[in-house]
Amino acid sequence: MPKDLDFVFMGCDGVWERKSNEEMVAWIYERLANNKDGANLNDICSDLLKNECLSPDHQQTGGLGCDNMTCILIVFSQ
Repeated sequence: MPKDLDFVFMGCDGVWERKSNEEMVAWIYERLANNKDGANLNDICSDLLKNECLSPDHQQTGGLGCDNMTCILIVFSQ
């Protein structure tokens, strides 16, 4: 495993509608940094799906954020 690999994130197309690769990596690093002592990966994924990806109003977003959304986050120990 490369030494610079901190995590792997996989998500279906509904997740990627809302964030680019770069935005997703930055968002995950921020969440991990804010919770260094036992980051709950389930909470990070839930926050992503509920608060970052899911459309609060499908008419306002033109359907963006209404697709199915599934993700997995695997963090490697250093």
